[in-house]
This record gives sequence, C-alpha cells and structure tokens, in this order.
Amino acid sequence: MKVLGIDTATMFASLGLIEDGKVLACVKFDIRGGQVLNLSYSEVLLSWIDYIVKSLNLKISDVDGLAISIGPGSFTGLRIGLATVKGLSFATGKPIAAVPTLDALASLYIYSKYPVVPILDAKKKEAYAAVYDTQDGKIKRLSPYFALTPESLVEKIPKEVIFLGPGVDVFKKIFEKLIGKKAHFIDGEISLPSGVAVAKLGWEKLKMGDKEDLASLIPLYIRESEAELKRRYVR
Repeated sequence: MKVLGIDTATMFASLGLIEDGKVLACVKFDIRGGQVLNLSYSEVLLSWIDYIVKSLNLKISDVDGLAISIGPGSFTGLRIGLATVKGLSFATGKPIAAVPTLDALASLYIYSKYPVVPILDAKKKEAYAAVYDTQDGKIKRLSPYFALTPESLVEKIPKEVIFLGPGVDVFKKIFEKLIGKKAHFIDGEISLPSGVAVAKLGWEKLKMGDKEDLASLIPLYIRESEAELKRRYVR
C-alpha cells in the first residue's frame, strides 16, 4: 500500500511517500523561504506533491491512501493541508487518515527510556504538547493534548523528559531553567515535522480500515483561532 503523508502544521512543511512502511520519497522545506501567503503555500505544496509523484514515475491515482497531519499547529497551515488532501481525495477517491501532529513528532524518537514530549510554538507564550511513552518502539499517549505556558506544562509532565519538535528552539532555555538537567532535548533535522512519520502512522490506520469521513473531517486546533474568538466576542 502506497501512502502519501503531508505535514503543514508548521512553517516547516514536509511530504513523505511510503509503500508498506518503506520510504520511497521525503521532502522538507521552510515555507518562509517564499511568500507567506495562503495562495503561495498552496501552490508550493501542490508543486511538491506533483514532483514527488512524478519523480517515482507514478500518478497521484497510483497512491492508495493519503495521510494528513491534523493538528495542533498553525491554523493557516492546517487549513491549507487539509483542503489540499480533501481535494486530492475527492478527485481520486483515495481514503484519508488523520494523524495528530504531536503523535507524528513523538514517533520520531522511539525506544526512549524517558517520556517523550513533542512541543510546538502555539504563540501567546504557550506551547502545544503531549506526553508519550515510546519504550517499546510504539507511541503511547499518556496525557491530553495541551496548549499551556511552559510553567503550567512542567506541572503536568514527568520530572525527567525528552523534548523534541520545532518548539524546542523557542522554549529550551525556559525548560532548562524550570527542570535543569532533567530536561533532555532532541533538536536539529530529526526534530522537524516529517511527512514520512505522518505517512507511516496513516498507513497503520488505513491497514486497519480506519479512514476519515471527507465531509466531517476538521483540523485539531485545541484552542480557538483569533477569528473565532473575535466572532464569539462580537456576539
């Protein structure tokens, strides 16, 4: 089964194409390298999807399933990624698997003896995060998905943990101050969102027949967007 995984939850977009767990292609790019506009992000994403498929002498119709990083993350990025995948699914009839962004990040660091805490910058001095056990090579979520300040997050996680994800660069000094040497960090390329990770988790779901309803599928925001807050305030 060939599965195309797409992660647009942050400014580091990533695509991955796998076949029965084997990686066929992987692309990562910083969307901030171009215009940070909805249309530009959409165009870049579609161009890379087309590039990956054609580079393997395939057509999008040859892909058996689509996996999308569903959130939390950038509201704009999530909407663009989901709209793109829904369009591809509608055009090809291929099923969609929704993969929580933090689950995909946690799967990048398995067999860890410490709990793994992937973090994303949620803005407003908050982090998106969750706690995972990965000791047996699989991810097991031990907490809800959080949107909290680093100080509040520390109160809800084990004392010795491994942090990874794009949020490490933003919150590393704060966690070092709060936890000290019991805060371990994975940074660099391995800590970036991965379309391959999304594809692999999506592949596992699709194998079990776990596919999303196209009409009801929405992003996992965790908290309301600014637009939603303004609408509620006006009412």
